[in-house]
Amino acid sequence: MRRGYYDPPVPPDLMVRYSLYACTLPTYTGITLKAAMAKLHIDRRYFLGSEKKWVSFESNPTLEKTKGDIYGRCAPCIMNLYEQLREGKGEINLGTAYRCWKVVVLLNTIEECLDVLAEFERDFLGERPVKGRFGSGDETKSTKVIVFSAESDIEKDRLYSEVKVCAVRVNPEAKVSFHRACAELYHELLGDWKEWKETETIKRPEMVKPIIERIRNVLFWEKERGL
Repeated sequence: MRRGYYDPPVPPDLMVRYSLYACTLPTYTGITLKAAMAKLHIDRRYFLGSEKKWVSFESNPTLEKTKGDIYGRCAPCIMNLYEQLREGKGEINLGTAYRCWKVVVLLNTIEECLDVLAEFERDFLGERPVKGRFGSGDETKSTKVIVFSAESDIEKDRLYSEVKVCAVRVNPEAKVSFHRACAELYHELLGDWKEWKETETIKRPEMVKPIIERIRNVLFWEKERGL
C-alpha cells in the first residue's frame, strides 16, 4: 500500500486503507504518486469531509466524462422528460434514456462500496473509461449502492459480469442488478423497464405531478433559492 503526505484534512484511517484513495488525492493536491496501473478517481469533496449523498468516481483523474455528461447528456435527457410531461403527453419518447444503462450494487456500508471499487480497479478496469457514483439518495435507508453507468448493451453486460465478481468477494450477500434510465424519474412513471419501447405509454398518470416537481428540484433548485 502506497503512502503519501496530503494537504487536505484526511482522516488517518482513510489515508492508507485503500489504494483507491492513494491514487485519487494527488490528482487534486498536486502530489504525484507513481502509478503501476489504471486507477479510479473519486470526487475530492469526499476526502475533504463535505456532506454528499452521492460521490462520483471515474477512470479519468479530472472526472472529465462525469462533468461533461451533466450538461451534455443528463440535463438534456431530464429536460426531454420534463417538457413532455408539462405538455401533458400520454406517451414519452425516451430518447437517450432508452440507451442509458445503470449497473447497481446494493451493499451495507460505504466501506463495502469502496472495497468493491478497489477490487474492480485492480482486476477489471484496464484502460477503458468507467464512471459512476456511490452512496445513497435516501437518508432513511441504511444500505448503500454503487451505480456504474453504461451507454450500450455490450458495455452494460461486461460491467454487470465483472462487478458481480467483485461484489460477492466483498459481501457474498451483495445484490447486483441493472436497469434502463434513472429509476427515480422513469420507473414509477412508466412501469417495468424490461417492457419499455423507445416511445412508452405513461402507466401511472398520478405520478406525473410528483415527477415534474422532482425534476424541478433537480434542475432548478439554484434559481428557486436565488443562487
